[in-house]
Amino acid sequence: MTDYVSGDELSDEETTVHFALFAGSDPMLFTEAVKEEKWKRAMNAEIQAIEKNETWELTDLPEGQKIISVKWIYKIKLNEKGEIDKFKARLVVKGYNQEYRVDYQEIFAPVARQDTIRLVVSLAAQNS
Repeated sequence: MTDYVSGDELSDEETTVHFALFAGSDPMLFTEAVKEEKWKRAMNAEIQAIEKNETWELTDLPEGQKIISVKWIYKIKLNEKGEIDKFKARLVVKGYNQEYRVDYQEIFAPVARQDTIRLVVSLAAQNS
């Protein structure tokens, strides 16, 4: 029990900060998040974005292949003042269950940030 910390030695200010850090924590499980409307809206927005961007395509499972599970990741996004800006939900594949050259062939997924695209376009405009 030498590693146990009770919190009794914290000042009132430190206790308030400690509570504030964990009071608004992100849900870890779908069963936690689905109970709150704000997280349901965030999950619906993620599904709509996946459908709009045609990120995933539902298909029939080929014979002899295994299903790859998905998981919801939840994050409270804060603005520059530290206030809640939005509730973000991401649906991610549990890719750690895959084997290279068995479950997939490609290992590169290009992603460009908006500021990178702006830089390339401005350089092209200057040098054309």
